[in-house]
Amino acid sequence: MRRLFWLLLLANILYVVCTRILLHPLTASDIAHFEITKKVSVVQEMIQGWKLNGKYDKVLQSIYLDYLFIVLYTSWLWVAIVFLSRLTKNEILMRAGRIFSYLLIIAAVCSIIGNLALLRSLKYLPVSWSVLTAYDMTATKFSIIIVSLLFMLVCVIFWLLDRIPVQSKKSTTFF
Repeated sequence: MRRLFWLLLLANILYVVCTRILLHPLTASDIAHFEITKKVSVVQEMIQGWKLNGKYDKVLQSIYLDYLFIVLYTSWLWVAIVFLSRLTKNEILMRAGRIFSYLLIIAAVCSIIGNLALLRSLKYLPVSWSVLTAYDMTATKFSIIIVSLLFMLVCVIFWLLDRIPVQSKKSTTFF
């Protein structure tokens, strides 16, 4: 599992680097702003601006490529959560790791639904339901990912604390 953890982490890093190069001049903040915008008028302005400055096709490309990223980041997070929770050898954290790994399926589904809503807004006239669906799915997805990352941090802390050698205290009495 350790090897798979590092392999998937490397695959995610390579994906980010390659898509950054491929999608230039589009930035991650362009897409993030698009995902979290709740106003139809703002989305319409963004799309119009992308059509004028030549980024429109890159935005479409980015969303299509994101389906691959969903598989990559979900796989890595799943492996990382299971791997790190097992490293702790703590029964509660190992059980929680199994629960968190299933939450990632919800995050992936939210990401897919969000991408479909974004594509709907791009290819047709943006409407309230597609803009709000993209926002809601993005918020849900990132909430699950953030909680998962915090859980992973807790597992790493427990693992590190377990590795610190405990010095035995000599029994001393003062009386």
